[in-house]
Amino acid sequence: MRTHTRVMAVATAVFMAAGSGLAAAQAPLAVSDASAFLGAWTLGLETPQGAATLELTLKDDAGKVAGTISMPDLAPTPAPLTSIAKKGDSLVVSYTLDMQGQGIPVTISIAPAGDKWKANFDFADGQFAVDGTAMKK
Repeated sequence: MRTHTRVMAVATAVFMAAGSGLAAAQAPLAVSDASAFLGAWTLGLETPQGAATLELTLKDDAGKVAGTISMPDLAPTPAPLTSIAKKGDSLVVSYTLDMQGQGIPVTISIAPAGDKWKANFDFADGQFAVDGTAMKK
């Protein structure tokens, strides 16, 4: 099965089974609180149907952190992040994935793990959660 087909299969199965929802609004995160996270990231996750890659960009927008995320194989148009917050050493970002007109809330936590980074993905408010990787470009 081609990677694109596998990614589409897992995303469709997970997202269509879940209800839609939106991330709660939060106060903007100051750049000074998240400077280690600014820049371009490649996030990866493995599912039973195959690997998926997301592209995350975090930038300074008038002193506040802003960003976009895309999934080149499934949703290549960058989506704006709806929430960016710090929780301990982790950065937690949220966005709404548009899957064939269905809004799927996604929350991703990025945290240092020794000399590397790790990511945790939560789709549809806990309907599907998986650990992954985070690599700054």
